[in-house]
Amino acid sequence: MARRIESLSIAGPAGRLEALLEEPEDVGPIEAAIVCHPHPQGGGTMHNKVVYRLARGLRKSGCVVLRFNYRGVNRSEGEYGDGIGETDDARVALREVERRYPGLPLLAAGFSFGAR
Repeated sequence: MARRIESLSIAGPAGRLEALLEEPEDVGPIEAAIVCHPHPQGGGTMHNKVVYRLARGLRKSGCVVLRFNYRGVNRSEGEYGDGIGETDDARVALREVERRYPGLPLLAAGFSFGAR
């Protein structure tokens, strides 16, 4: 069975957030995770190589993974929020996976700015 990937547009605090939701192959998810990207003003996106590989590793370990672009990045609406707004974006992403997969343990991961 091939992995399931879905493009999403999530209602965020500064507008719609572009996101990708990926489910693990061949098994139901055992955990739900978000993966946050590097600094948006430095070119960070959900397609960053490290973010992609981190998400892939989590997915292969049985997690459903949501990667998203912070406000103002690619198709996500809004403008850079000095780190505070981006924290709010991550909270919205975490709530989205919690809503879609109730009862699963939640994880948050990231790279550089996204790990902060």
